[in-house]
Amino acid sequence: MARGTDVTDMKRTYRKRNEGDFPDNLKITLKKDSDKKYGENPNQHCAVYIVDRFNTKKIKQLTDLQYARSDGKGKGGLSLTNEMDIARAADNLKFFQQWPTAVIMKHNIVSGFAMEFTGEGMAEVFRKARDVDRRSNFGGTAVFNRPLDKVTAEAMYELKGKSPFFVDVVAAPGYEDGVIGYLEEQSRNLRIAEYKTLEKLPKFKGDDTYGLLSIKEMPGGRFGVQDIYLTSIKSADDLIKDPMVIDKEDNKHIIKRDPNDVEATDLLTAWYLNIAGARSNGVVFVRLGELVSMGAGQVERVGAVEQAIAKGMQKAMDREGIKYDPLMGIQGYEQLKDNPFESAVCSSDAFFPFRDSIDLLARVGVTAVLQPYGSIRDASVIDAANEHDIAMPATLERCFGHF
Repeated sequence: MARGTDVTDMKRTYRKRNEGDFPDNLKITLKKDSDKKYGENPNQHCAVYIVDRFNTKKIKQLTDLQYARSDGKGKGGLSLTNEMDIARAADNLKFFQQWPTAVIMKHNIVSGFAMEFTGEGMAEVFRKARDVDRRSNFGGTAVFNRPLDKVTAEAMYELKGKSPFFVDVVAAPGYEDGVIGYLEEQSRNLRIAEYKTLEKLPKFKGDDTYGLLSIKEMPGGRFGVQDIYLTSIKSADDLIKDPMVIDKEDNKHIIKRDPNDVEATDLLTAWYLNIAGARSNGVVFVRLGELVSMGAGQVERVGAVEQAIAKGMQKAMDREGIKYDPLMGIQGYEQLKDNPFESAVCSSDAFFPFRDSIDLLARVGVTAVLQPYGSIRDASVIDAANEHDIAMPATLERCFGHF
């Protein structure tokens, strides 16, 4: 295999202007889609609007199946937070339409994720997503990319009375006969929603965006308007597997090892979760199609790595019943029978400014890393990966997300 895809110039992309053809005056007409139970908090009124021009091509059709129960004791429908969780879950699920996949959201952040990896079925996929972080998933929003079947619905309540876990909201593209009735029997407070047209959500460069824009509100009445994020990474074949930089002495620094097939699949999964599920700075760890941990919303890259490792180890100790002092971090993780980071992969939404993150990843057993590149210290980061026999392909695109 030819070696040496030069990524030396990647850092220059962060310095260049990349202006779009936006009008001097922008008029957006919105049409009410639905009134919500309340906004992000009970003291805020709320309605959801969609861009009127594209109403006939709605990319998301969401139906609240339990706006009010017949006995008048329901929870009154979805709040804005509930709908935001479902929309964000769909933004993650759009990348995984080939496989039965479950996402659990908590306050617009992915707290559980798993996809079918060995034909295990949706019920087991849900259990894996649930057990990523059972504590955080308490009271979460469970969203599926397949119609919800009875076996999976029963898995949602198999811990009832045994463990402090419950689902607050469930959303799926449909429900098999009898499932909604079963869910209502289990919880009168469960909010149930159905969504459609997941396949219409744009995700890859070249997809029809229906004129959609990403609008970021800033304090003081200012708004940033940008294109929605579309990735060029459509499959593992699009990963740059032999990134190389040339340092000032004209020495080449080349990644020595390609990811194997399992690592490449997990790297792709982690990258997609980086795009839609992690606030920046964000790193995502995946093993065999299952989220291990996520470090997100940090102001330093190595801090995001440290956060994810600490959280992942603590959740693993919870699963194995190992007692630990939260004030002592992950002291005692050596007792784990299953180190969740052993043979896991890590995706980063931006470059690593120093080699410290790579050294730390190697210590816990990570075997492959995905990143855009573009640091002035890419050479030393590559050297660190090679020292630890870590595969480290490139995306050549950054996916910062601040939402």
